[in-house]
Amino acid sequence: MIVSDASGGHFALESLRTTASHTIATPHLIELLRVVPAEAPRERYREVVVDDNVLGRPTQAGRQRSFRHLRELYFLDPSRREFAALRRLWDVDTAAQPLLAGILAFTRDGILRASFPAVQQAPPGAIVTSDDLTKAVTTVYGAELSESTLGKTGRNTGACWTQTGHLAGRTKKIRQTVESFPTAVAFAAYLGHLAGHRGVGVLDTPWAALLDLPGGTALDALRTAHTQGLIDLLVAGNVVDVSFPVIEGTR
Repeated sequence: MIVSDASGGHFALESLRTTASHTIATPHLIELLRVVPAEAPRERYREVVVDDNVLGRPTQAGRQRSFRHLRELYFLDPSRREFAALRRLWDVDTAAQPLLAGILAFTRDGILRASFPAVQQAPPGAIVTSDDLTKAVTTVYGAELSESTLGKTGRNTGACWTQTGHLAGRTKKIRQTVESFPTAVAFAAYLGHLAGHRGVGVLDTPWAALLDLPGGTALDALRTAHTQGLIDLLVAGNVVDVSFPVIEGTR
């Protein structure tokens, strides 16, 4: 799905299927961004993964495959506003990094999005099985994916939601409420802004659902992000204005 933003550009909710064969590889992204400076050009990300083998892959083909998966999920391109925003927020709070990664991957990968209702609808402490996730994906992609591929999506998306903190456990996955880190709130709000939402509505979006915010607390979450200097927030009566000079690099 493509939506126009207020500036006339476009922000894409894309339908990649990377998680049909791979997880969102959060540990790999964390290691890559630890090594590559925030101001580095796009080419440097490929050099570090493929030429320098920072991820320790045993073969050249494996290095190229890892780079392709990371690029599909995260752009690895500073000219993309979504990735540039991620980088500006990335080192603010290391504990928030897996959730930041999950929010961007969720924006990119249709299968990951399709699996989320199985996680979102499970109460804290409930078991979320691979079959639950597969059924959620089947609802969207059942006619397009083979039975074996659908089975892999259950396992892979289970691992993805464990990496983001929504699930816990190796074989038995337990639903957890994630901590709504201010950096993750700011990032989700910025993506909402790019998609054309304004005011508190910047957190009334599918990817903001990953924050596990209790109902009616969106404005409080924005205030906390503002207090930490991550966004600008002006509240005057019923009017709420949210802007992003830090994330956009204009301040």
